[in-house]
This record gives sequence, structure tokens and C-alpha cells, in this order.
Amino acid sequence: MKLDEIKKLIERSEFEVSSKVDTLIAEGLFTFADLSNTILTARDIAKREKDELVEAVDGYKYTIIGWDRSGHRFYTAGKILADYQGHFYFFITAHKAE
Repeated sequence: MKLDEIKKLIERSEFEVSSKVDTLIAEGLFTFADLSNTILTARDIAKREKDELVEAVDGYKYTIIGWDRSGHRFYTAGKILADYQGHFYFFITAHKAE
């Protein structure tokens, strides 16, 4: 199951964030811990779409909704990428869920 694979990457801190997400973190809207907590508390993948940039190792990007460290529903979108060290999860965007 992909969510289990993504959770393992997050547990091992094998993730990176987009410049957009990095800016939102720098502005204090949420933290890296909120991103991790969202993935680790998610029960399922909310949506799976084709990766139009064709970068993801499996060809998909994922919308995952969980809870941030304050207990609020939180939205993330990301994909599994690979580099010379192996697979990692890449957060494309993130924000409080509506």
C-alpha cells in the first residue's frame, strides 16, 4: 500500500519540501513536524492523480489529509521521488484543510 510506504519515508525523515512549502514554514504557518504528523495520522490517501511532470517514481502524486500537531485537519500534496540515495517523499504543497 502506498500510504504505508510514504509513512515509512516520513518516519525515516526521508522527505523534502518545495520552495512554496519552505516559504510557508518560514512564515510560521506550520512546521516540518506538522507535515510529518499529517502523514503519520492519515488513514488513507484522499486522491491519487497522474504526475503531469512525470517525475514521480510511480507516476502519481498524492493528496493526503491528516492532522497537524495541534489536532487540526491538514492537507498535503506530494509524490515519491528518487535520487542517488533512494526514494524520498516530496511535499508539493500544504495547508490547513477546509
